[in-house]
Amino acid sequence: MKIDERVEQLVRDTLHWAVKRQPVEFDEALKGFSDVSTRRSAMELLVAISAFVAVDMCGGKPSPRQIQELATEVAEAESWSSATAQEVEAFLNTILAGRPLSGVLPAGSAVILAFVVAASLLSSGPKSEGEWWFNYLDKVEAAIEAAA
Repeated sequence: MKIDERVEQLVRDTLHWAVKRQPVEFDEALKGFSDVSTRRSAMELLVAISAFVAVDMCGGKPSPRQIQELATEVAEAESWSSATAQEVEAFLNTILAGRPLSGVLPAGSAVILAFVVAASLLSSGPKSEGEWWFNYLDKVEAAIEAAA
């Protein structure tokens, strides 16, 4: 997947506020995804990031039980958001199966959920000592682009 640099920066800026659990700033950053094309590109990137990190965290494709555990952990860690464990589980099951999110979650909540899940997984995912979530994101994006 070729990552659009403009969309990547918008995604990173928005992920920053989700990782910091700052809902006002997060909501403001979401306004940067005002057109359909930008939202679509951002969703493609966020889905790829979340799927990659979930697989990395579980050492391979997560089992249904691992997905359920991840969903519970994300929902509990991100209680500042409106994400429920059931929504996170549906999101993860859908993206890991390579199916489209349309019909699974409402479009508006899918965008917010995609950011919340990606931010949570990146901040809690496997990192080297002293490595920050954005350093891990650099590696994830490099792997996503290399796989294209």
